Amino acid sequence: MKKTVSILLVFISAIGSCDHAVNQGKESASDNVREEDVLMDTWPEEGPELLWIYEGLGRGYGGPCISEEGIFVNAEENGNSYIVGLDHQGTFRWKSPNGKEFMGMDFSATYPGTRAAPTVSGGYVYAASGLGKVSCFDTENGNVIWTVDLMHDLKGKLGDFGYSESPVVDNEKVYCFAGGMVDNLVAFDRKTGAVEWSAPVKRDSFAYSTPILLGLADRNVLVGTSRNFIHVVDRQDGTLLSSYRLEDIKYGYEHCNSLIHRDGYIYFVPTEEHGQGSIKLRLSEDGTALTEVWRNPNVVNVFEGFVVINNWLYTTMENKKLLALDTETGRIRYSVRAVSGSIVQAEDKLIIYGHNGVVQLFKLVQGKPELRSEMRIKQGTGQHFSFPVITDGVMYIRRGNALMAYRLR
Repeated sequence: MKKTVSILLVFISAIGSCDHAVNQGKESASDNVREEDVLMDTWPEEGPELLWIYEGLGRGYGGPCISEEGIFVNAEENGNSYIVGLDHQGTFRWKSPNGKEFMGMDFSATYPGTRAAPTVSGGYVYAASGLGKVSCFDTENGNVIWTVDLMHDLKGKLGDFGYSESPVVDNEKVYCFAGGMVDNLVAFDRKTGAVEWSAPVKRDSFAYSTPILLGLADRNVLVGTSRNFIHVVDRQDGTLLSSYRLEDIKYGYEHCNSLIHRDGYIYFVPTEEHGQGSIKLRLSEDGTALTEVWRNPNVVNVFEGFVVINNWLYTTMENKKLLALDTETGRIRYSVRAVSGSIVQAEDKLIIYGHNGVVQLFKLVQGKPELRSEMRIKQGTGQHFSFPVITDGVMYIRRGNALMAYRLR
């Protein structure tokens, strides 16, 4: 199994986003890929083969983290947060507590449960509860290595729908956006949990999306969103290198979708009700400048995520449309009927897990999405909000207390 970082689902006035650093398939099937290794262009009428199902996870919305060490999922049970470890056949291995879980108030109480997905690196799995407790566990047995409370220890600020960011990890550090006025963005030693540095980062409040890590020519950087900014930070010491101000941010519409970096450019699809809409920014080679290339105010979604493949940006809309934007101009080239839901890439295909439980397979033909197959998820409990994770020809879909694995080859 290939290593993957994490995938997550987060909340605002509605729900969710995806960490696009996850393995979501290749951009296209290469000429030297064996035919038996290529994913199916169409599915059987009843859907792809269900390899296994694990039931009993508990409530939650974040997808699984799939790594060489196993499968790891965050979940809530009886108001407590847990991380569950499975093997690659879906067999239970261990379950470890991670403090109290976010249960919400008023409208947010409609959606209790864990938000973020865990992150695996170097024999450790890092998990964040909806109340901002970040812990490091041994992937082999679930033993706790260290734990930090972002709200209590670092005076972080909890969003109306809970802490939803997956921990981001490199070889040395774990990065978390606590959202406090002093300790806003924090880097921890990934093995001990000791604070390496903290930075105010515009002293701006939280967002619900997970940042991305980039290696530039002269430095390594973290690129993420706060409520009012896209920011670029030096991972060595937390220095703010550049920022881009987001316009017309309305209360209750903080960002859920993570950024995507391709060929020196940053792409962002915001939550509904944002003035500038979707944007493309040029990131300078040293990270000290973010320059707007284009914006499309008509392209927004709640938490469905987006993907960039070659010269196309694909995203779903709440009006049940799948859009294909030309990345050179930002203009919509194709608009096709589709379920509204979480979108991921699978080689030269797109898979959308709809909020209604329908999973659709689209084939990309010269950039245009063509619907080839669909199935319905009937197992599990609660909302259909998680993002599918696809690796080594298997698609994993989490719905509430259940995790399903489907064969796509």
